[in-house]
Amino acid sequence: MKTLILTHKADIDGLSPIIFLKILRKDVDYILLNANEINNKIAEVINSQLYKKYDEIYVTDLTLDKKSCELIMSTNEHHKFHTFDHHISNLISNEYPFGQAISTNSDGVKECATSLFYKYLKNLYPETFDKEIFESYSELVRLNDTWDWAIDNNLFAKKLNDLHAIYGRDKYIENYVDFLQKENKFHYTDKEEFLLEIENDRIKRYLEESEKTMFHATLCGKKCGIVFAEQNRSLLGNYLAEKYSYLIDFVVIINMQQGISFRCSKDNVDVSEIATIYGGGGHAKASGSPMDNSLKREVIKLIFKDYAMFDI
Repeated sequence: MKTLILTHKADIDGLSPIIFLKILRKDVDYILLNANEINNKIAEVINSQLYKKYDEIYVTDLTLDKKSCELIMSTNEHHKFHTFDHHISNLISNEYPFGQAISTNSDGVKECATSLFYKYLKNLYPETFDKEIFESYSELVRLNDTWDWAIDNNLFAKKLNDLHAIYGRDKYIENYVDFLQKENKFHYTDKEEFLLEIENDRIKRYLEESEKTMFHATLCGKKCGIVFAEQNRSLLGNYLAEKYSYLIDFVVIINMQQGISFRCSKDNVDVSEIATIYGGGGHAKASGSPMDNSLKREVIKLIFKDYAMFDI
């Protein structure tokens, strides 16, 4: 069986479904995408008829719009497609036979793409996935992605996300494809614990240094803090939102390569509404919007004070 997965490139919630599929199947292709790239990629996969080369196609941790859903239906092979997501703005996919989008389940627990996908796989292939180590790993990913680890300061869970930063995407996937098949119980090795200690010190310095660069501004009628950052955006955003909650309503993290992140810690602020204004979406306390090339060109023009530099 030949499998294709389109998934979010930014974090372990996007990478973990790849790990599960690589354990299950020998022939797995994957495409890593930013959140704003998925709808164009779906159009490309279908219009080029690439989808016909695969027996199953998964979309995880990415939000499909109605146009993409209708395009999938138009293939008459929608049975090949399966989508798993937890963003509140993606619930529209539930209207289609291939969609499963749940932000918070019936027990009041926040879901993530990995937790939804794991339950799906465990139901279909219990002999492979109905094991303690997969259950533990899936829950650790969920705790990280929903930020529930911070409720009880579950540092054991947080370490998994820190390892992703240390290993990088490819090594992280390779490591856990091997680990989850060989081990019976989830743990961190002595070498990983050593690397994590070093990483924790680096993160602490990074947060403190980034904090000094925060601008205070007003956006959409609310007070916000704005920082430029490329690393540990969720940690930085939540750190600043909590520390400066008496001064600001939310935090904006600008990454010129990957886009804009919005974070808040207040129950009366929904940053997904703000992200939607700028072409994005997400959750009430954690959302994002794209940084497209046209916007990057405008920034370059401002830096060099040359507004005709791209008029070639």
